Amino acid sequence: MKNIKLIFTVIFLIVFCAINAQEKKIKFNKGTLRICSSKQFQIEGYDGDEVIIKSLHEKREENSPWVVRGYAKSKNLAKVSSTTIKSKDSISNSNFVFFNVDNDRKKGLKKLGKKNQNADLGIYFTIEERDGELLFKDQNQVRFIMASNERYLVKIPNTIKLNWSTNNCSEESKNSQVRFFNSKASSLSYFKGEVEITSTLNNMKLKDVSGPVTVNTIGGNVTIEFEKEYPKGIFSIYSNNGFIDVQIPNKSSLLIDAIGKSVYSDVDFKVLEEKEMDDFGHINTRMKLKYNTGKYKMKLNSGYGTVYLRKL
Repeated sequence: MKNIKLIFTVIFLIVFCAINAQEKKIKFNKGTLRICSSKQFQIEGYDGDEVIIKSLHEKREENSPWVVRGYAKSKNLAKVSSTTIKSKDSISNSNFVFFNVDNDRKKGLKKLGKKNQNADLGIYFTIEERDGELLFKDQNQVRFIMASNERYLVKIPNTIKLNWSTNNCSEESKNSQVRFFNSKASSLSYFKGEVEITSTLNNMKLKDVSGPVTVNTIGGNVTIEFEKEYPKGIFSIYSNNGFIDVQIPNKSSLLIDAIGKSVYSDVDFKVLEEKEMDDFGHINTRMKLKYNTGKYKMKLNSGYGTVYLRKL
């Protein structure tokens, strides 16, 4: 029995060390963290002075196979499919997959180059620091949309500003933009600094983020939850055709301007204003609501989507 426990302990330590080895720390506690990536991030605020990045996915194998077409006799070519065979001795017009078999040679070595310095940690985006700004951005590729299982946990100091865009931040680079689609929402939790988020086709979840917060998203849903915190700054949430779902803590003091196809709530608001708006044949509802003293403003606009305001 002791041997079994020892084995499990050793396995746990190996796994624990392996997970923690997938971590990058950057000293950065003043300025702006700017994210220009549609990959999935779980961002958490904390009272520290480092930005900590941890990959939550399996590390890629560098030598992924690629397909070539034509004539070849190398033993490193494995035939994967055939289109046309002209003769018994010819393998032209066929597809082959090539494997680069140098895994043993690179053991104990690291691939050099600025773009590859984080690959050993399972981090597949570019990291740059300049002029008080820490920048995360996708590497430029031909424009397309692809599914990705990449997930990152990023811990950030509460003393910095977060400017997060799931789109390419540079107007000049839009033609080389690559977009990653994830079915799960990216998230921001426990952060006390200023937040600005711009998103397309990505769902966002905020938890215990006190504000100020600005979110502008197209085709994405926004969920805001509170457990230990409550709104202490201005919230401006715009979600074109997505829903907005907000928990209203008992301690909060809010003046809410809500626009959407419909507004649902189980909170005892004081209704200050209610009207319907005709937007090219689409009828939207606008409501001004007050909760407690109404000290902090919250502007919610879901376009043709729905607004949900619920008790904590």
